[in-house]
This record gives sequence, structure tokens and C-alpha cells, in this order.
Amino acid sequence: MEALLRAFWGMVPISAIALPYALLGWPLLAARRRRRMAARRASATAAVDCAAALVVFLVFCLVTMPVGGSRESTLDLVPGADITAAMASDGSLWQVVGNVLLLCPLGALLPLRIRRLRVLPRIALAALIASVLVEGTQYLIHTGRVTSADDVLLNTAGATLGAALSRRGWRALDAPPPVPVVIPVPRRTICEAPKLTLRVPRSVWDTRYAAIAHPERR
Repeated sequence: MEALLRAFWGMVPISAIALPYALLGWPLLAARRRRRMAARRASATAAVDCAAALVVFLVFCLVTMPVGGSRESTLDLVPGADITAAMASDGSLWQVVGNVLLLCPLGALLPLRIRRLRVLPRIALAALIASVLVEGTQYLIHTGRVTSADDVLLNTAGATLGAALSRRGWRALDAPPPVPVVIPVPRRTICEAPKLTLRVPRSVWDTRYAAIAHPERR
């Protein structure tokens, strides 16, 4: 527990300073998005984006924060060595838990906004790449931290776990599908040809009938 406090105690004031900025940016971003989307969806997407930005900032601060009196970083590429040492009687299990939780929030938040990450293998691959970058940065800037293969595996497992826990809500923030517009089918009106009726004067019919009935009168 003492090792955990020494490693993360400096994050307390940084978190206290960064959290109000995230809370202030949330309504401002939501108000900007209300111009082109529904109010509830604008507020939810703004909250997710601000939370993800806050997590990324805190992870960056944690990576670059020096630990202990040593300025040299150590490299341990043997898988399972740190986990075995943490499980020992004199080890620190909190270090394992911290590495699992490091990228767990990002694994839960990013699929809500990025559709291409809504597959667990893709999230695991993205977390693996991000963890390698984090551990490589720790080693290059010499903050006194231990860069190990176990940290990469634990960070990847944590991000995948966070994505699995939020899997049911991945589509909660998607834009609703457009309402289909029903276009009425125009009725086809067939024009009938006008009926021509030839009206012959009655006097003409009487003359023709008389000529047929009484040919002697011609």
C-alpha cells in the first residue's frame, strides 16, 4: 500500500485541478452540439468525450511523473516476472490492480464514440499499441519507473475488460436512423375516348323509311 501511495500520491492534486476543467468543458461542449443534434444525445456525447480526455491527460501525467530518487528507468521484458513478484508475500498486489485499471476507462469509453473499435480484438490491439507507447515513453524519459512486459499485458487486459463491461451500451449514443418518408404512389387515370353520337334529324329518317316502305311513291 505504501508503494501505491508513493507512486500515485502526486496524481491527487493533478486530478483535483483537472477535474473542474472537465466538468466545465462538459456543458460548453454540450451547448455547442445542441445546434445539430438532440439535447440528450449532445449532453451524453459531450460527457463521454470530456471523460475520455480527462483519462488521457491523467495517464500522460502519470507516465511522465518521476518516482523515487532514481532517475534511471529499468527494463524487464520477461513475461510473468512482475506478476509473480507481486503475488509473493512481500510483493505489492496493488501494482497489478493499478496496471489493470490504467486503460480500463478508455476501453469502456472509446467504443461508445468510435464504431471501428466495437470489436474486442480491435480494442485489445489498440490497447496493446497504446500500452507499448506508454511503457516506451516511461523508459525513454527516465522517470524512475519499471518498463516491463507484464505492464503491457495488464494494461491490454484492463482495456479489454472495460470494453466488455460496457458492451451493451456501445450503441446507446449512436444517431437515430432517419425516419423513412412515405411517398404516395400517384394514381394513373386512363382517359376514355369520347363517344361520338351521330344524331340524324327525324325528318331524314321518315323520308328514308317512306322510300323503303313505299317504293311506288318514288
